[in-house]
Amino acid sequence: MNFDDAMAAHVIWKIRLARLIENAGGEDFDSIAAGDAGLCAFGKWIRGEGAQYRTTPAYEDVVRKHAHFHACAAEVVRKVEQGDRAAAMKALNGAFEAASRQLVNAVVELKTEARQVSLP
Repeated sequence: MNFDDAMAAHVIWKIRLARLIENAGGEDFDSIAAGDAGLCAFGKWIRGEGAQYRTTPAYEDVVRKHAHFHACAAEVVRKVEQGDRAAAMKALNGAFEAASRQLVNAVVELKTEARQVSLP
């Protein structure tokens, strides 16, 4: 995984959540799994191989914003689980969208800082 893959993967979450809300099928989420930032490929990467960047100022910001992103995704799924698709769509286009933008911006910053850091 690389930074660009991470950003793309998290942009796809919005599409998947929208499908879930629309009951379009093909999406199997539960709010607990959606909220677990360690389950997605980026979460595993940032705590594994990506931890080599932990000395950069942006690393902890990315970790924090990634966790917030997943908390917002879980809230969208929770609303669907409760049968409130209108509230789920509002959360998707509100808090989730904001968290997604913040995460992408933080990953871009980490990518920039990682290029400037000499790693072993």
